[in-house]
Amino acid sequence: MILKRQGYFKEMQCGEDTDPSIFDFIHKSKLNKDKIVKYLQSGIVLAACGSVVEDIINPQNGIIGTPDDLTDGTWMWPADLSYYVERYDLKLDEEFLDHMSKNSWKVPTDVVIDENDLEVL
Repeated sequence: MILKRQGYFKEMQCGEDTDPSIFDFIHKSKLNKDKIVKYLQSGIVLAACGSVVEDIINPQNGIIGTPDDLTDGTWMWPADLSYYVERYDLKLDEEFLDHMSKNSWKVPTDVVIDENDLEVL
């Protein structure tokens, strides 16, 4: 299974130095926000982590979730991505948005994850 990576930013606990800055994507999109948030929140847990993450844009907001990775079988994203879309109107990749729309804004329920056959792009 090949998964496309979306919503990882260098400021995040799970981000890499080569990832873009989240600050370049905030306050950019409100279109279909409720549907996007619900889709992101209903992802299948790919990797669960036993720690917490705080709001990296406004640390005064405190803990916002866990650094889990979620998937829909095609894409993977950090669990706290939905928070940033909801709170800061974070813009996501058009290909990812089209994929959600083609799935009628619902994560497929028939996804089978074989952890021995995973590749992330």
